[in-house]
Amino acid sequence: MALAQPTARLLAALALDGPMSRDRAADRMWPDAPTVRALANLRTGLSRLRRAAPGVIDVGGPVLALADDVHVDVDDVMTWVNATIYDDAPANEHAGPPPEVGRELLAGWDDEWSRDHRERWHVLIGQALETAATRLLSLGRPAAALPYGLAAVAVEPWSESANRVLIEIHARRGDPAGALRQFERLSRALKAELGVAPTPDLVALVRQLYPFGMGRAGARTA
Repeated sequence: MALAQPTARLLAALALDGPMSRDRAADRMWPDAPTVRALANLRTGLSRLRRAAPGVIDVGGPVLALADDVHVDVDDVMTWVNATIYDDAPANEHAGPPPEVGRELLAGWDDEWSRDHRERWHVLIGQALETAATRLLSLGRPAAALPYGLAAVAVEPWSESANRVLIEIHARRGDPAGALRQFERLSRALKAELGVAPTPDLVALVRQLYPFGMGRAGARTA
């Protein structure tokens, strides 16, 4: 179902922020418009939404909310995130990371509220993936930890903690070449994007794991 951008933005705001007053919704969607104009735009958007997707939004009264039977896929991912970060149970080694974790939330949207949600999503997803990888690694399951470690680095390519976990996963799997390649990738990314080198602690870890394999990577970070 294709929706006009203002209507799609309203649906996304209700899905991510929950119920909100009409005044707040109008200000959120049209922050630069006068209040009267923003409320008029909101009424137009709601009218179009009722025609395009009847029953999706409960518009009774001054508060707008998604209907009770509307399913939000972001909620499923956040349930997994919270369970992974706060529960002690290991990740399901047979399922791997949820496929949605690799996507960008509200891609291409540039509103301040959407940027805030995208950053929060990014940080929490990365933390959950890293937590799952670390937990599986601590349980002696490096092969099961690998998909989570790879996904964590894909989400946070400059995170030294995520890269450290992935390097340790490669080492525990008996893959020294993979560990050194990952260290080199991190070194290049940090240099290109941030102008820094890996911390001495990480360099020391890699030297400890592979004292004769640092080669070019060790020279670059010296």
